[in-house]
Amino acid sequence: MKNPSFLILILFFAFTVNQVMGQAPYNHVFGTKDYVEYVEGNMPFVISIPHDGTLRPEDIPDRTCIGCSKNQDIYTIEIGKAIREHIFKLTGFYPYLIISHLHRAKLDPNRSIQEAADKHELAEIAWTEFHHFIDSAITEVEQKFGKGLYIDLHGHRHKVDRVELGYLVSGEELRLPDEFLNDESFHEYSSLKSLISNNNKSYSYIALLRGPESFGAMLENRGYTTVPSLNIPFPKEDEPFFSGGFNTEKHSSRSGGTVDGIQVEIGLELRMEPVGRIEFAKTLSEVVLKYLKTYYFENLTY
Repeated sequence: MKNPSFLILILFFAFTVNQVMGQAPYNHVFGTKDYVEYVEGNMPFVISIPHDGTLRPEDIPDRTCIGCSKNQDIYTIEIGKAIREHIFKLTGFYPYLIISHLHRAKLDPNRSIQEAADKHELAEIAWTEFHHFIDSAITEVEQKFGKGLYIDLHGHRHKVDRVELGYLVSGEELRLPDEFLNDESFHEYSSLKSLISNNNKSYSYIALLRGPESFGAMLENRGYTTVPSLNIPFPKEDEPFFSGGFNTEKHSSRSGGTVDGIQVEIGLELRMEPVGRIEFAKTLSEVVLKYLKTYYFENLTY
């Protein structure tokens, strides 16, 4: 049985967003040679998926950068599409979705263009289109809703199989005492920069990072081990941790604007189990809706 408060939230979302957008059709756009896919949405939530592409065209050589990662974040496209469809099923509205279909050996959209494309023209075009589509989605969210949330969806292969949330705060920084992290000097570098100064709860930065109503705590409360969160406020010194990369910095409020960003890293074990990854996608969808209502749009229906 669904939580009554969650059903009320969905109904309220439908009423409010209908006033803003209506039920318009959504453009489904592909970039050059179908290397990048952009599906427009009509709600203040944007998803990008940079590392699950499978295309290996011969006219784009493999990247030759020394030490750069070329692993595929397997099943993140499936998870991202499941998030989009589950949110539509719950609310009747769609998030924006941007996907790179090139294999990471050919292009890494989560890097600067120099490292991402290895100076190859076709790869540079795909990189430019990928980021242009994200910019277009975020601009539309800001114009129509005033603010919103952006998630860059990834998969990791760390030994500790849990969800990692990147706010552009390193593991070392997360291990600092609360009073240090709450200093305004840290706010400027966070992907939640806009939310810190403008959230419905007037919560502090540390509360947003790892408090009882943080994004991590919301996932944790649904059964998914997450860092940072209330119970795991930081990774241990010997534990690798992805704190957010190029996309999160470029497209979040860290670089200006009012759309905040989170890099969501899903462990390999969770992604490899067919039923489990879809259940996680559904849970993440519901957490996003709750997060948007809690901090951004208290009068919205999602």
